[in-house]
Amino acid sequence: MPLLFPSPHVVLSRGGEDSRVKRRREQQRWQHQRMHTSRPVTNNSHAFENRRTTKKTRRIGRQILLTAAREGDETTSTTSFMDSMNIASRGDVANVKSSGSSTSSRSSLSYVPEEEDGDDDEAMAFPKRIYEEALGTKNNNNNEDEDEDVLRFCEPVLYSNNSSDDSSSTSSSKRKKLRIAVLLSGGVDSSVALSLLRAAGHECVAFYLQIWFQDDFRNFWDQCPWEEDLMVAKTVCERLRVPLRTVHFTDDYWNLVVKQSVEEIQRGKTPNPDILCNSRVKFGAFREWLDANEEEVGKFDRIASGHYAALERREDDETDVKLVTSGDARKDQTYFLAHLNSWQLQKAMFPIGGLPKPRIREIAENLSLVNADRKDSQGICFLGKVKFSEFIEEHLGTNPGEIREIESGEVLGTHKGFWFHTVGQRQGLKLNKRAHEGPWYVHSKDVEKNIVFISRTYHSEENERERDSFECDDLSWCRDSDMNQLSRIERCKVRHGESYYQVLSVERVPSSAVPTEIPPNAQQKLKITIDGIDQGLAKGQYAVFYSGSECLGCGVIC
Repeated sequence: MPLLFPSPHVVLSRGGEDSRVKRRREQQRWQHQRMHTSRPVTNNSHAFENRRTTKKTRRIGRQILLTAAREGDETTSTTSFMDSMNIASRGDVANVKSSGSSTSSRSSLSYVPEEEDGDDDEAMAFPKRIYEEALGTKNNNNNEDEDEDVLRFCEPVLYSNNSSDDSSSTSSSKRKKLRIAVLLSGGVDSSVALSLLRAAGHECVAFYLQIWFQDDFRNFWDQCPWEEDLMVAKTVCERLRVPLRTVHFTDDYWNLVVKQSVEEIQRGKTPNPDILCNSRVKFGAFREWLDANEEEVGKFDRIASGHYAALERREDDETDVKLVTSGDARKDQTYFLAHLNSWQLQKAMFPIGGLPKPRIREIAENLSLVNADRKDSQGICFLGKVKFSEFIEEHLGTNPGEIREIESGEVLGTHKGFWFHTVGQRQGLKLNKRAHEGPWYVHSKDVEKNIVFISRTYHSEENERERDSFECDDLSWCRDSDMNQLSRIERCKVRHGESYYQVLSVERVPSSAVPTEIPPNAQQKLKITIDGIDQGLAKGQYAVFYSGSECLGCGVIC
């Protein structure tokens, strides 16, 4: 049987126009579509009043949720933030408890491709063409080294790998055709992930998860950010002939990610919403939604995303899955995926894990994807274009307090609220005096007294002695739930980036809590000693543990 995907060393010809011309045509068509589907322009005479009304509505909705939380009313506290705002805007505060969202209305088809007629060979012709175009075979003469196996982490139906240095390679092996739910954001990474899975011969359905937060700020832009993302996602799906379904996860984002993040910030901690977003929503609530709505959307074998990470699976045991670092050390995102457990990883898939960012861009350009040159998103996943300071002020308001020098106690300035500052921060300090003596750094915070302490000697030997170790709890392991992982910890990260610390020692710290009151992993507290001095260790941050290239799990710095 001939192989669907030829060896990377075989030069293939590709007819048709230049990819840049095709991509420009797609971009022009997308811009035209966007221009004719955007919102009507609001009358300027009413714009200011609309913004005032919206801010008042958000404030009332926020008060409803906070009041419910203080009173311990579970029914009200689980009501979505947007539902509360909608009720508040109608003046119908009494009915807040009955404002749940219907599961049947959460999902809608945004694009359905035309059905492909013909036999199996014809049905596989399009994926084969996508594969050839992704490799850029039109311009491939002697650049064999660049033709790495782009489908390595896609579990392709028909697979070819002639690389002699890969111990797991075989000349040809038949794999099962999978049905894959692909999380599509409108960015180039998830679009290339979808493209590679399509090229691998799998049946794909794209899902765009619409979240509440960007809607909350809809009056700040001419067009909602999610509308632009969805339009890009639809254009990509049209190019790849993949169905696109939009699913509303308003309540899930608020209840599982945003609400806890706001509460931790209010307690003076530095949470990481992106980590919770991946484990609780994208590979948690979304997977549960797929299982619960199997009659509507069908059954899926995998959930794929455009994260820079990779999974290694044992052929003789599908339940044994390793989360490993990606092919791009600078972009590697295992830090954000370290909270996923074994159950979640068994069904996960990260198709672009073995590829560097420049190669991702090249594949997108070869395929004439409309977002090939689109700028990468930055910051917290649910903020969109909203600045973090705007998000904090919108939900916690302001609470002016003193900025004091830690050594002398002298008041040097004021702040809008301690939650706008984190340990190690240098920017954004409003000092009334001695500002020229800096640089000044946030040393610590007194949450009870609402005081931010700063220091010029933040990097002194005396202060740095406390920054070569930390304690963490709320442990989560990617493969095993027991503590056998401790002996395997070799290095760790305390934030996203290329930098690792070598772990010098791992000690168990006795817990004062009653064992029966908390989960087994949460009972454990560790003291980690590292081989360097970290200038920004803060409570609430995640420490992620590694053994070689394998990501073992994580804990929360306490």
